Amino acid sequence: MKAALFTPLPPERTGVAHYASILIPALAKGVDLEVVSAEDQRPASDLRIYQLGNNLHHEWIYRAAMEMPGVIVLHDVVLHHLIVETTLARGDVEGYVAAVRASHGAAGEAWARGRAAGLHGEIGNFLFPASVDVANRSRAVIVHNAYAADRLRSFGVSTPIFIVPHPWAGGSRVSRGEPDTIGLFGFLTSAKRADVVLQAFARARATKPALRLLVVGEPAPNIDPSAFAARGITFTGFVPDEAFDSYFDRVDRIVNLRYPSAGETSGTLIRAFAAGKPVAVSDYAQFAEFPDDCVVKIPLGENEISSLTSFFLGDLHDPSAPQRRWLEEHARVDLTVEGYVEAMEAGLRPLRERAGSEEAAASIPLFPKLEIIGAGSGSITLRNAGDTTIRTEVYGEPGYRLIANGRWLELPRDLAPGQTAVIALPAGEVVLRHGLQGVPTLETEAWGRAVVR
Repeated sequence: MKAALFTPLPPERTGVAHYASILIPALAKGVDLEVVSAEDQRPASDLRIYQLGNNLHHEWIYRAAMEMPGVIVLHDVVLHHLIVETTLARGDVEGYVAAVRASHGAAGEAWARGRAAGLHGEIGNFLFPASVDVANRSRAVIVHNAYAADRLRSFGVSTPIFIVPHPWAGGSRVSRGEPDTIGLFGFLTSAKRADVVLQAFARARATKPALRLLVVGEPAPNIDPSAFAARGITFTGFVPDEAFDSYFDRVDRIVNLRYPSAGETSGTLIRAFAAGKPVAVSDYAQFAEFPDDCVVKIPLGENEISSLTSFFLGDLHDPSAPQRRWLEEHARVDLTVEGYVEAMEAGLRPLRERAGSEEAAASIPLFPKLEIIGAGSGSITLRNAGDTTIRTEVYGEPGYRLIANGRWLELPRDLAPGQTAVIALPAGEVVLRHGLQGVPTLETEAWGRAVVR
């Protein structure tokens, strides 16, 4: 089998480059592999594998994947940040709108135009991951966890999806580390809960002044490094890949939180397992898939900071044996190669007929199906006419809101399919529209009207 692998390589500042350095030698043992690491290279193979991450290191790879379908590896289900950087950030409003519309239909277009007009909430990047179009154009899709696969399917992706293990480099670097030293590793984004980590560290250090926090990695543009200037904190900034693992020897526990999730399997978490360190993760999305004897799961919500503080201060069991067992069973590079070959074989089959991305996106509604079944004195009665529960509060997703004559209202409770709710309203004609908690939207089309006596 011949294939061309489009990927960044070290020393590019992306975790995918390190991933590729593990994958390529193993994959090349069974595949006639041509590595394409620059835009001006012209591969001979018609079967192409595209490594896609959510940053500008992957811009040229994304363009190639859109032009010539192949097997895509979605290291992040969310590509919205990449799309923004290549369109809106360069003044290309219509290019941005078209890209989000292609993945998410009319709802995506409304969001994109709202953002272009200056209405923006970071959660929109995760609500509209903008990877549906490239996934539906492709011959096969590789992801590294079940959450990512389910997320893609929920958006109507009909391309074959393969859950392939994230590769582990092999070996281990188990060491006790420096006592009372916490590690925070990798490219630092707001999704890694830096504010929560800092609050928990401050609480813990008030109890144990010897506690230290070692932050190893480059901050994202929206992260202010001065926030890490407090006593007891060391911020290294970018560390070359060849020196990165040595920092695991300097800590005795690691924090690796995530919310919202881009659907990635954390390469730094795999390396933390290889180092045999206690590691705290968010009890959420793909991180919740890890066994309890390998990680300490921190709940999202009101107890997040206190739970993380306890992790920083407490005596922890040695997780190195179960972590090593998990790596052997789930992250061996030969398993990764097997998964790639299976996806590549699917990629060689003729493209089957599929609904266009506009049709697929349109089948996954952003807003629920509600209907008015009665209007009385000072109230209306609504029924959930859809087949899914309407949530008023969901940690990790905006809750549904009803907009009545411009007034934002919350449903009195979650509504299962067929259930009803009574909403108190002043007398007069009422026009109803859909809304989402905390998400600025353009004026949505009215879906219901009634007269309240």
